Amino acid sequence: MLLAKTKGLQQAAAAARIEGRPEAAAAAYLQVLALDPADASSLRGLYYLQIDASARQELLPQLRQLIEAAPPHSLGLSLLAHWLRDDDPEAAMALNRRAARLGLPAWRLAAGTDGGLPEVLILGAPKSGTTSLAAYLAGHPRVWLHPLKELHFFDNHWQRGEAWYRAQFPALRSPGLLRLEATPDYLQNPETPQRMRALVPEARLIVLLREPLDRALSWLRHMHSLIGLSGDAGALLADEADRLEAMGRAERAAMGWFRPNALSGSLYAEQLRRWQAVWPASQLLVLRFEDLALHPERVLHRCLAFLDLEREGLPAGRSYPAHNVGVAPSQPIDPALARRCREGVLAEALELWTAL
Repeated sequence: MLLAKTKGLQQAAAAARIEGRPEAAAAAYLQVLALDPADASSLRGLYYLQIDASARQELLPQLRQLIEAAPPHSLGLSLLAHWLRDDDPEAAMALNRRAARLGLPAWRLAAGTDGGLPEVLILGAPKSGTTSLAAYLAGHPRVWLHPLKELHFFDNHWQRGEAWYRAQFPALRSPGLLRLEATPDYLQNPETPQRMRALVPEARLIVLLREPLDRALSWLRHMHSLIGLSGDAGALLADEADRLEAMGRAERAAMGWFRPNALSGSLYAEQLRRWQAVWPASQLLVLRFEDLALHPERVLHRCLAFLDLEREGLPAGRSYPAHNVGVAPSQPIDPALARRCREGVLAEALELWTAL
């Protein structure tokens, strides 16, 4: 009975998101949390929900009551901190510090410090398996994944400063644990390579790339589910292709987010060049989504070797389910449009992806 009610509320939340009614989606997620305050799907749904500040402020007391009345849960504490970050930044940072230390043995934690910095970051690309890879890596006993996975510090929250970022991670007594965050938009943001190099110059970076047009189409389906993006996929791609083709190469190379960010999010060659100009090749691992989907254990072992982690730490007989799988139906596009994209603005990205 409880499971059926929870499932029904989650379906209502998903429908409200697609219809562009984020407040209704938030209300449904909160009803789920009233039944199960540790429900990860609803906690993550609230984190990614694009809800305006006034609506969030109205719903905040209910969320706070649900989280604070429940047994401590790192994802719930992190979500509450995320909602409080503008109105009560000190309380938010205290919650972040608490969430970062939760579940770690005392012998790993350093006392009286303000947190740490990550040793590993997954940069992107969006809809290319970053959630799955982060979850697989987090299965290793020497990897600590941030509860929210995506922090968006180096693109959206840089102005919050180093202290805010450090509060997201546990301060460790010894370097035996690798702290990981994964924000897929980092790959595309023009300012992120230099910012990251300045703050975490020793970090190791992982990139996942997907066949460029497949990624663009998956992104459109994702935006349909996330914010109710409307419009035919072919028409959206054709319009974006028109606008990208009207730009010069230098303008495209310096570009960040470009709505709806389907084709532009797949301009891997331009994106990677910015990282390769700042980061040593020895600290940058580029992989293919398709290889992760077909051979997850093989790709995971490659990542562990890159991070100097032993395979023996992985649980025996573990499975590799796909995470964050899109639910919106795919829309076929005109083969002529697909050819135009692959031979035009996506040609260099396709060549790079093919060569991996």
